[in-house]
This record gives sequence, C-alpha cells and structure tokens, in this order.
Amino acid sequence: MSEQQKHRDETPATVEQIAAAMSALGMYHGENTPKEHAEEAARLGGPDAYRVRMVNALLGVVQTEAALADGVKLDDDAHHAAWEQQLTAAGAGLDEDPAKRVEFIRWQVLRAGTPLRLMAQNREVGPIPLAAAHAATGLHTLLGVIAASQGAVATGDVATLAAQVEQLQAAREALETAIGNTDLLLDMLKSVGL
Repeated sequence: MSEQQKHRDETPATVEQIAAAMSALGMYHGENTPKEHAEEAARLGGPDAYRVRMVNALLGVVQTEAALADGVKLDDDAHHAAWEQQLTAAGAGLDEDPAKRVEFIRWQVLRAGTPLRLMAQNREVGPIPLAAAHAATGLHTLLGVIAASQGAVATGDVATLAAQVEQLQAAREALETAIGNTDLLLDMLKSVGL
C-alpha cells in the first residue's frame, strides 16, 4: 500500500461512492442516482442520517468479509499483520500517532460494547451479558485513560496522570461489577451442583 493510499483524505465519502462500493461487493441493488439518494435521505431524516446509515451498512458488509477472511488458516503472525492493515488503513498504524491508534481502538470497543449494553438492559438476559457490558465499559474507559495520558509516565507528567484518577476509578468499578455479575452466575451454578 502506497503512502498516498495509507493517508486517505479525511473528506467523507459521498453516498454515491458508498453505494458504488456496496454495489461492487454485491450488496447494493439501487440505481445510485441523486434522486434515489435524496428520496431515501428524506425518508430517513435527512442527508446526514442517510449517509451515516449507508456508511454503517458498508461497514457491516466489510466486517462480514473480514470475519470470513479470518477463518482462513494462517499463522498468528500473518493474522496479526492482516489485522494491523486495518489500523494502518485507518491512519492508526504502528507508525502513526500512538494516541490516534488508541482512540481508534477505543472507538471500536465503544461500537462493540454498545449492543452489549443495550442487550443488558433486558433483565431476562441474565448476569453474563451484563458482565460483558460492564467489562466493555471498563475497557473503553481504560483506553481513554491511555489516550489521555500517552507518554505521561515516560516524561514524569504527574499532573496528567493525576487527572485520570476519576476515570481509573470508574474503570475499576465497571470491571468489579463485571466480576460481580460473573460471580452471580457461578454461584447459581454451584447451587444446582455444577
């Protein structure tokens, strides 16, 4: 991948470009005309709402392809190199700003954890989805601490580290709650002899 490809312009793709990418993957069957997109935007609450939906639909298609690709038997180094390619393409590669890398990973954790948090709102799902939601919250919070204090330990910047105390306490509380919910299920299983 060339440097030019690695550092894509930050200008958002148009809905026509997004639809063309989906079409190339066999997942868009519309006409991809301005009229069609304007009608869909009006139906979904405006151009921004429509574009966000389209981008996320494309992301879902690409993530499905990535999940299928991850099923290919490769050694760990090859898988890690492939996964690193995603971060590099997002401008969050190893050679990029470490804080940007952590923030991108943090964004991924937020997106992965949100459906868990929504699932956990239903009491019928039990303690394990709730534990997973709290663990995701704890991880997201810890990644925020890393991003905010990147380099502070190495430079001895105590003020920056001290500013993270509240976030560290919140992360600890979320992770302790995750453990507590896990213990609930373990205790239930013990009570029935398992």
